[in-house]
Amino acid sequence: MRISYNWLRQYIDLNNSIEDVAQTLTSLGLEVESIDHLGKKFEGFFVGEVLDSQRHPNADRLKLCKVRVSNEGDPLQIVCGAPNVAVGQKVIVGVVGTTVPHNQHDPGAKPFVLSKVSIRGVESYGMICSENELGIGDDASGIKVLESGAQIGTPLADYLGVNDIALEIGITPNRPDCLSHLGIARDLAAALNTKCISPKVKRFDNPKNSVTELAKVNVLNTADCPRYTVRIIQNVEVKESPEWMKRLLNAAGLRPINNVVDATNFVMLEYGQPLHAFDYDHLAQHTIVVKSADKGEKFTSLDGKVHELSGDELMICDGEKSVAIGGVMGGLNSEISAKTSTVLLEAAYFSPVSVRKTAKRLGISTDASFRFERGIDPNITDEASARAAHLIAELSGGTVVAGIIDHYPKKISEKNIALRADRVNAILGTSLTVQQIVKFLASIGINITPGKEKNEFICSIPTFRPDIDQEIDLVEEVARLYGYDNIENKTSGEVMFSAPEHFEQQVFSVRHWCESNGLNEVLTNSLIDTPTAKIFGSDLVTVKNPLSVELETLRPTLLATMLQTIAYNYNHGVSRLHLFEIGTVFSAAVGNIKSTYIEGYKEKNCIGICLSGESNLLSWHEKQRQVDLFDLKGLVLSLLRGIGLDNSDLIYYNAPTSLTEMTIGVEINNTYIGFLGKVKPESLKKFKIEHNVFFAEIDLDLLTKLQSARSYKGFSKFPTVTRDVSFIVKKSVSVGEIEKVMKLAGGLQVTAVTLFDLFEGPALGEGMKSVAFSLKINSIEKTLTDAEIDSMITVIVQSVTKTFEATLRSI
Repeated sequence: MRISYNWLRQYIDLNNSIEDVAQTLTSLGLEVESIDHLGKKFEGFFVGEVLDSQRHPNADRLKLCKVRVSNEGDPLQIVCGAPNVAVGQKVIVGVVGTTVPHNQHDPGAKPFVLSKVSIRGVESYGMICSENELGIGDDASGIKVLESGAQIGTPLADYLGVNDIALEIGITPNRPDCLSHLGIARDLAAALNTKCISPKVKRFDNPKNSVTELAKVNVLNTADCPRYTVRIIQNVEVKESPEWMKRLLNAAGLRPINNVVDATNFVMLEYGQPLHAFDYDHLAQHTIVVKSADKGEKFTSLDGKVHELSGDELMICDGEKSVAIGGVMGGLNSEISAKTSTVLLEAAYFSPVSVRKTAKRLGISTDASFRFERGIDPNITDEASARAAHLIAELSGGTVVAGIIDHYPKKISEKNIALRADRVNAILGTSLTVQQIVKFLASIGINITPGKEKNEFICSIPTFRPDIDQEIDLVEEVARLYGYDNIENKTSGEVMFSAPEHFEQQVFSVRHWCESNGLNEVLTNSLIDTPTAKIFGSDLVTVKNPLSVELETLRPTLLATMLQTIAYNYNHGVSRLHLFEIGTVFSAAVGNIKSTYIEGYKEKNCIGICLSGESNLLSWHEKQRQVDLFDLKGLVLSLLRGIGLDNSDLIYYNAPTSLTEMTIGVEINNTYIGFLGKVKPESLKKFKIEHNVFFAEIDLDLLTKLQSARSYKGFSKFPTVTRDVSFIVKKSVSVGEIEKVMKLAGGLQVTAVTLFDLFEGPALGEGMKSVAFSLKINSIEKTLTDAEIDSMITVIVQSVTKTFEATLRSI
């Protein structure tokens, strides 16, 4: 943002040096990036008078002039090639040693330094300049002739009134209120403990007409245009702006165009409210319609470019056609021209999101869109419109039609935020009083009322500060105005740690167990390609704007990405892979499946365990073998026991939809929490893996809910008795089912049931098998007698033989 120092002084009494002002602004968070003394480039240029002009003795197109640039001393001899130079003219003269901003004879218009030169045998001691050479105009056909009353010897900067200073301020995106001179003045006045005075609007109303009789406004898209106002100025004469306005606009970095357009730009730089002036007579039916663009519509903007619209742009239309892109740029079909006599002035508040998307889509960036994108003050529109309308009337000799059309169906109100003085001091490390805090906030337009609690007050945030949204933002404002340099730099020895949540604690214990039992953790990307995802699931979740086709679908299982890691390691010579990953899997929430965070989608945290390759490291005392399903089963059961979940059941099944072969479901307290099994060959083939892979996936969300606090249970002081028992049963009967029956029949005194022998053979009969178990029996109350143990074994044998039609083989 480029600020004119002279312009700034119209709203605030400044006696400080420009360096002090720059320092104060920077300390407020409005960093001054550069200071440009505008008159400096005109050093060495003075008002002079042509005393004599003769034809050059050696050149027909050159003239030898005598020019006085001071009331003292001799005139300068200057060779001049301008056709319009004449005796008695007041001109601009550059003396030897001066830098001329533009060389109009150089294609690059580079600056050059004047020196004493000999031109066709005649010495020249300076230069009579044109507008173009000085950068104050475009005329390069001849020298710039000044008014006759110009005083000889006056420095050019003083004569032009360009002894201004421009400040380039880096405005952060959260401070749209400072994209104006009044916004900067407001903050500067607060820091300097002085007043900021807003401009007074001069009235040039025509009470004979009413704006509602001359124009109509219909806002169809109120979401993107919450407020739209119209004023009309009649009997306008479009002409050049006065010098004072052109100087201020130039200092602020805008090129003057004409008095109407310049007035709208002036108010935009003054208030931060962009405005647009339409030629009233070019608006069909004298109607304004604010609506979304028609898809495929073509629109020619003021810069002459033709844009094809998508249908999402907000358009300002008349009764027949589009005349402007809302908040971005006007159109050629309604621009102000020399023939304009009546002006329809638009001042509006457009949705920042809508303007940002439109400007980006069309590749247009204007001063207006820059402000609308960041969010202007919706409640300054009326005042800024009145200021611009009456300024246009003043500069053009026109009159403002009485009244205003103001379409503002839902007023955007000020926010109320509670602020605690104790909280301010605690965060900043200060000891500010309530009175000091209130004074700071009131100085930037925040209204204060007492709160419910002691040293609490309610802050009414003006709508020109959309960045203040919560208490901490108000604390920042106090810090800015108090001065960061005034806050003591000290280190506190207090360290506060928040306790981890229950889920985090449980995940930590799971991770710690896996690491302690020889598993290596991997981290993989949750995004995969769609063909791979379809191997592992059907209810897939795809990304609308993927980075690539390889990353367009969220993984339905950890197996999809862990197999990539398995394949990578095998390809790089690793032959023993014991891996685990804790991550998130996704699916569409169809049927009775409940959504997790977003409607229609299911997301859950899981742990995946993959075993492949060798079971043990190469060693002299132990032969290497390949991992099998029993290794994985043992790991999963040990993990559950390790985190305090002993009541687990394994369910053996093989469903065509399962991800694995030899699949075993895992239940805890009759709740299904996951599975384990051998990965199917077709899945391994996709990743070019030639070794068996065993995989388990457990739902961590359910696991942590089922996990309860651990309790200590003492050991029995009495001896443990071991008894073996063997049965002949059908092959279809699982060992797990027999173990459950034996434990149930034996009660709490049966502390362990372990399978130690499994035999199948012709001697047992077709479809039969022999299973032998070792039972550990112990009482925590007494030493069991042989009779008590025999009675217990009898009950266990009867239960097994009756339940499974088994035959006792031996005891």
